[in-house]
Amino acid sequence: MHASHQIFLDAITAKRRLRVRFLSRKLGQELERVCAPLDFGPLRGSVDRSDHYQLWDLEGKKKPHNITLLESDVVSMSSLEETFEPAAIITWTFKRGAWHVARDWAEFS
Repeated sequence: MHASHQIFLDAITAKRRLRVRFLSRKLGQELERVCAPLDFGPLRGSVDRSDHYQLWDLEGKKKPHNITLLESDVVSMSSLEETFEPAAIITWTFKRGAWHVARDWAEFS
């Protein structure tokens, strides 16, 4: 787990936005984005069972807005004062109990 792992978990609980700096393997450079933390764990349906930080890129102009990062890709994460509403992000068919990290997000828990 990354040194900022607890910041990530606390942001899920408080529905706080994160500023995340990470290495984009696709672009081969560091990027920084404001994101909503979604989950931490293996990606659903993936053969690779490695844990990933799963985030929603709140600044993304192109879909999909999800960012999945291995611990080694994360440079830093810091919590922001701004919050987010899960209902504004979760537009897919959601299955209760689908998260690896427990949270109280009402119908999106």
